[in-house]
Amino acid sequence: MPYENAIKSTGNDTIIDLDVTPGSKSTEVPSGYDVWRNRIRARLTAKAIGGKANRQLIDELSGVFGINQSLVRLSGETSTKKSVKLIGITREDAICALRPFLGNDTADDCTK
Repeated sequence: MPYENAIKSTGNDTIIDLDVTPGSKSTEVPSGYDVWRNRIRARLTAKAIGGKANRQLIDELSGVFGINQSLVRLSGETSTKKSVKLIGITREDAICALRPFLGNDTADDCTK
């Protein structure tokens, strides 16, 4: 299954299912796709103490998608399985933003 299956449209917003590993040696957001869990992987150097890993994840995702941190809403704060809502980002735009990291699994045209 391609990584696009972890990305869902909610109209003008998008929800992405993630599998997060805090306390890693390096930060990689995204760091791959887990076919079995149907989630995009993310590795963070911040530890899951006092919300540090969640803040790092929001910061990294806002950079990947080129949006303000306030437009990244996180659910699953105490779990490694998280979902993020990207306000104002369409599913197609999210797929195009992730394509350089995760590959070209669909024929969608990302050039605008």
